[in-house]
Amino acid sequence: MNPKRRSVTLLATTFLAAAAVTGIAPSAQATPPAAAQACTYKAAHLPVPSGIEAGAVVATGGNGVYAGEIEFPEEDSLQHAVLWQDGRLTDLGPAAGADFDLYISDVNSKGTVVGHGAKVTGVTDGFPSWSWFPVVSRDGKLEQLPVLPGTYDVQTRVITENGDIYGEGRGADPNYSEVYKWPADRPGTVVRLPGFPRGSNVEGVDTDGTVAVTAVDNPKGTWRPYLWKDGVAKPLPIPSGAAHAQVTGISNGYVIGDALTSDFARSAVLWDRTGKATALPNGQGTRAINSQGLILGTNKKLGSSLWQLTSSVGAAPSDGMVYALGDDGTLAGAKARAGSTYPRFPAVWNCG
Repeated sequence: MNPKRRSVTLLATTFLAAAAVTGIAPSAQATPPAAAQACTYKAAHLPVPSGIEAGAVVATGGNGVYAGEIEFPEEDSLQHAVLWQDGRLTDLGPAAGADFDLYISDVNSKGTVVGHGAKVTGVTDGFPSWSWFPVVSRDGKLEQLPVLPGTYDVQTRVITENGDIYGEGRGADPNYSEVYKWPADRPGTVVRLPGFPRGSNVEGVDTDGTVAVTAVDNPKGTWRPYLWKDGVAKPLPIPSGAAHAQVTGISNGYVIGDALTSDFARSAVLWDRTGKATALPNGQGTRAINSQGLILGTNKKLGSSLWQLTSSVGAAPSDGMVYALGDDGTLAGAKARAGSTYPRFPAVWNCG
């Protein structure tokens, strides 16, 4: 699963120091290895519908399961969601009821895809205004998820292995987002989860139910990282030398994110299971972490890079754009076809 590309471009302004995390248990999984050897990645394109203009994999559920977005050349054509399972392609179509745009957020190993589409709600100064609405795949297509009365701009972020879906949207106070859950054991329902800081944006959910969020206070311009479990949120400490910080992912009790200075300069960090923050060598930003402790992010020159916890593994493939990281170490994204540099099409990179 993948806390997707929104996470790597977040900015902040001011931030208050936070205390270390206590009272949240790590996932009961094996400790990831302390180091990893760099490997040679080999790219392969995934099958796509004929006639598409471009496309990319943006999420993986592991075990050969990938989800992404494709575009057709017609100007009035909506983006389609695509699911790959063991190399088999399913065109899920556009977001049901969308006027434009489609954003795939995540996919689990069972192949259930979540995302959100955009609906035009009016016109302001001659330009359309719109609101996001959440969608999920079912029976080979995307359908809308329910939203609570009075909410808008509702977006999915994560789907867990058991099918629980997490996301956020706006409610009574337009300055602050709030967290929602679509529980797998109660299909067709959505609940507002208690105990989150105001302005929380979901960035990942661990296997033990811990939810990692970045709390954004728009009026104050502050960003704060938190872990939430069983209705209680605990702040993660701000890395040394940073003014504020954001979370970008969580797996097996380890949390990744970005520290930001008061001048908005970013650097990549890892919080271990005790809440201690450590800078990733030469890291600019983080994108995803798998259960083995492998981290995907960018270096100071904005090239895709890999770390095994706090040890550098080296550069990620540079022959395309890498967006997702699987538990088996497989990378996924988009790559141009042979003899071209653009457009790019859905691809995966396996470690050789």
